[in-house]
Amino acid sequence: MRFQGRCGEVEVTEKALKKIVYYALTELSDKMNVAAKNWLQKILSVFSSEESNVVITENGESVTVDLYVAIGYGINIPETFSAVKEKIIETFKKHMALENVDVNMHVTELK
Repeated sequence: MRFQGRCGEVEVTEKALKKIVYYALTELSDKMNVAAKNWLQKILSVFSSEESNVVITENGESVTVDLYVAIGYGINIPETFSAVKEKIIETFKKHMALENVDVNMHVTELK
């Protein structure tokens, strides 16, 4: 992603954008209940591997974050998604000054 800064053009790599998502989710894990926290830890563990379940698409001045996740049985999916979405949007706004961030969560499996 490229944007114009005060002193010139700035480029942020996809890897850096994924790290923003990672840190947002890390901060969020402290505020979640035990079941959701365990689910979130599994999501965070994919960031340390080659294969990531996070896809970031850049569309000019906007970013779309797609999370592909397996959710634990008993977790309130809408409530958890709402918290995750809010935190990711807030973090992109704070660190990248991006107003147009869309977050999608795709539940691929129920465990």
